[in-house]
Amino acid sequence: MKVAFAVPPGVAPAWDAVVLREGEVLHASRGGEIAGTSVVFDVASLTKVVATGTLAALLVKDGRVELDAPAVEWLPRFRGGGKERVTVRQLLAHSSGLPWWRPWFERAAADPVAGQAFLPPDRRPGDLRDAFSRGREILEEALWEEPLEAPPGTRALYGDPAFLALGFLLERAGGAPLDRLFADRVAGPLGLGDTFFVGPGHLAVGQGPCAGRTYAPTERCPHRGEVNRGAVNDDNAWAMGGVAGHAGLFSTAADVARLGQEWQDALSGRGRILDEGVACEFARRDATPGSERALGWDTPSPAGSSIGSRLGRGPLGAIGHLGYTGCSLWIDLDRGLSCALLTNHVHPDGRRPAEILALRQAFHDAVAEAGTG
Repeated sequence: MKVAFAVPPGVAPAWDAVVLREGEVLHASRGGEIAGTSVVFDVASLTKVVATGTLAALLVKDGRVELDAPAVEWLPRFRGGGKERVTVRQLLAHSSGLPWWRPWFERAAADPVAGQAFLPPDRRPGDLRDAFSRGREILEEALWEEPLEAPPGTRALYGDPAFLALGFLLERAGGAPLDRLFADRVAGPLGLGDTFFVGPGHLAVGQGPCAGRTYAPTERCPHRGEVNRGAVNDDNAWAMGGVAGHAGLFSTAADVARLGQEWQDALSGRGRILDEGVACEFARRDATPGSERALGWDTPSPAGSSIGSRLGRGPLGAIGHLGYTGCSLWIDLDRGLSCALLTNHVHPDGRRPAEILALRQAFHDAVAEAGTG
């Protein structure tokens, strides 16, 4: 399948695109600075569905997590001001009442131990595990202290804090760190060998799955005094060592599309690791007033969606998600397509929303134009 789309200069210094149907590769291309090279991308908030949402679905299937149970059952300090009423479902649906974002990394940067991770590279210790351990403590404390902005279940507001909380919750319920749960329960069984967290034990092209990799660079970071490359772009996730429920995953378009294929297969009862009933529950649009979200997943807006004007418009619709760095995954449930577009759009000086939206729409419209049924 020939997908003809142009990447305007400067919008995506590097990009990687894969489209699957029934496991068959309909399209695969890469370009920009990485043409002909295998590169992994910081997929930013795709972490929310590829890792956190998928793990949540697996733990629901196992009976270790109940969607309508209060999160405080796993997170004893997540209480006060109505937080004890927040359910796992509401965290997944972005209807918990938590804010969309907070610069909690600034607390870590000001701490004598955690702040070592925010020193300029030439002054930074070689071993940052103590700094990241302290940074995690600081971010957890900030989350416990953060008040709700709205009563649970009364509004839908996309944001990071809810998925930061989910990451902590899944670790308690699953009995292991988030990166290990993902490797053991998702990446391993699905053969996603190019998808992993760059955690404190093997930072920046160091050890484990990170060894020998080429990384697409992201932003020039004033907080760390460097261009981020091979280390998570998100500063809150960095303060914790690169492993968080809202960000931290690195991957390729091929692996992201295969994860999308697993969700699509599960929705028709053919999933390798996911349960059909649980997958259907996660893919259903949430009942919160005004919400266009499912559980973890987004769904297309009536107009102006990044999925473009043609995909996701059938009776079954679509589910998908975006990542701040310039990445996306959309699954057209009627056409049976899993479309992954990974870019480092933010390199080097930040995001330009109108430009990356136009590129995403052009790509997905080109997929539809290519005759995908």
